[in-house]
Amino acid sequence: MKKYLLESFGGPEVLQLKDHPTPDCPADGYLVEARAMGLNFAETVERRGEYSRGQKCPFEIGKEAAGVVVAAGPQTSRFQVGDEVIVIKFSNGCYSEIIVANDNQLLEPPRGLSWNERAAFANTFGTAWFALQEIARVRAGESALGQAAAGGVGTATVMLAKALGMGPIIGTAGTDEKCALVESHGADACVNYTSHDFRDKARELTEGLGVDYCIESVGGEVYDRSLELLAPLGRMVIIGFSSIRDNYAEAIPRLHPLTVFHRSITVGGLNVDNIKYHHRRANWAELVTFAEKHDIRPHIGNVFAFDDAAGAHTCLERRQSVGKVVLSVA
Repeated sequence: MKKYLLESFGGPEVLQLKDHPTPDCPADGYLVEARAMGLNFAETVERRGEYSRGQKCPFEIGKEAAGVVVAAGPQTSRFQVGDEVIVIKFSNGCYSEIIVANDNQLLEPPRGLSWNERAAFANTFGTAWFALQEIARVRAGESALGQAAAGGVGTATVMLAKALGMGPIIGTAGTDEKCALVESHGADACVNYTSHDFRDKARELTEGLGVDYCIESVGGEVYDRSLELLAPLGRMVIIGFSSIRDNYAEAIPRLHPLTVFHRSITVGGLNVDNIKYHHRRANWAELVTFAEKHDIRPHIGNVFAFDDAAGAHTCLERRQSVGKVVLSVA
């Protein structure tokens, strides 16, 4: 079988697809034949060796995929050979034709999705859903601001917020074309942040009250301006810091408890790596049921062949992508 195994950290060129022995099926796990993999920006950071301390090569990469169970160990019972599944491995290893997984790393996909859509669903919609429903506890009629709204989590946030009855929904993106895409998915307005200040549109659409909900993934000045926009009782959920490449500890701004107290706001965080879906299958089932009911499916902007992971990473890092970037094996 073929898979990506980083032998050194660096640019996209270090992603080399090579032959490796097909793994044995563990007694308490499965082998999944991958049909597609969903890419995440965090994987570009991991590829550079900057995601966490102690990263060492050789290093497996890839956090989500979709495929078919081709072997099941004797100590397993939840899934059977032939089942079509989503694989979530925050421990990595999904850039592979055959993926080793256990019960805790397999999920039932929504019905009616293609292989590429299944591979693109879990991290984007899981992040958006848990941020909206489990952390911010949003309600119909509340306003929403989505930063980087043309990306995978951004488009998922807009779709879910619309289906939940939120409004007005405001997004931000870096080109007029991306803004048009965001509005096509249900945003009431999308602001091109390269030419306009999103705070002006947000205040206009909320009649000066500010936003009830914000999902923030950029950091830096965008974080500061988003925090400024929160209405009393407003909630911000931070899911990343894509604008910060070096010196995280120094570059990430600090929030004083008095700010939260005086303004009556809530700021939370969501690192999807910490979400144990196997402990939250009821939440996952709610998301799947909601997506099926409202015919919600991921927006896939770019599909690359399995042997072109370097091209896919380049697309992500240059911000050329919209929605989700996928590697297709099928």
